[in-house]
Amino acid sequence: MQIKHEILELLKKGKNLLAFSYGSDSSALFYFLMQKNISFDLALINYKTRTNSDKEESKAKELALKFQKQIFIKTAPKFKGNFEKEARNFRYDFFHQICLENSYDHLILAHHLNDQFEWFLMQLSRGAGLVEILGMNEIEKHENYDIVRPLLFVSKNEILNFLKENKIFYFNDESNDDIKYFRNFIRQEFSNSFVEKFSKGLKRSFDYLRKDQQKIYDLKKIQNFKGILICPKEESMIAKALKIQGVVPSAKQREQMLKSDCVISGKIGIAYKNDKAFIFPYEVCEKLPKKFKEECRKAQIPKSLRAYFYNHNIEILSFKF
Repeated sequence: MQIKHEILELLKKGKNLLAFSYGSDSSALFYFLMQKNISFDLALINYKTRTNSDKEESKAKELALKFQKQIFIKTAPKFKGNFEKEARNFRYDFFHQICLENSYDHLILAHHLNDQFEWFLMQLSRGAGLVEILGMNEIEKHENYDIVRPLLFVSKNEILNFLKENKIFYFNDESNDDIKYFRNFIRQEFSNSFVEKFSKGLKRSFDYLRKDQQKIYDLKKIQNFKGILICPKEESMIAKALKIQGVVPSAKQREQMLKSDCVISGKIGIAYKNDKAFIFPYEVCEKLPKKFKEECRKAQIPKSLRAYFYNHNIEILSFKF
């Protein structure tokens, strides 16, 4: 496996948390990082959905003990709605909490080239723009830490070869074979066979597309003001900001968010002012002081954003947008 030198250098300089499942991808990344003398700790979620779920957790604890790594483990509840979506939100909320509480600089994820192409096809099938179909980046900056995907340009076959050559044990996730999940359907019917045949060209294409994306959006960077993401009032940019805040909007939510101020997935607020969109963790306050509300009105701060300002003691006059 080959990983970009600049990514390895970045990881050598910070405190790292690896999202670990004991599957093929995270296991390969675990041992690759070990080979490169990069320090990291582990975070694992037990979904209790498979025969090996508890065994994977037990073996992960043994692995962490063997290599003297801290491991954070959480058991997921039974999700009643869309499992993929709810599991993803639960997972990222857990990782986010750990990174904040323990001052990690980097959250390392084992997404690879096949995952990247699966996402591309899934978004393409739903009707998406450039920002959405290129939803995964090698380095994704958040307010307090970066998400890093070292394997994003490494194919699944390369990962499996690395595991075989180094005789590395891992668990096979049988749920990946269940095509009732849309991602698995895309994987089995389209993406895996394509990547196997055209991985070199696919890597170059994704590289070119990202360079084009940077040129297009160079003057439209998403700004961060005390946890509030500010971007142009454009669908693709708002969707990107939502993703940074931990929510991938559905087609229905995308329609909703373009009509007026709203709350997405019950936790991320969107407010508009002139040609700007403000994306922020939605909060409430039982009763805002009358004087504070009047100051917000004069400063033209959107109503749904005022509770966030009040709860975080943000100086109204510092809001220059």
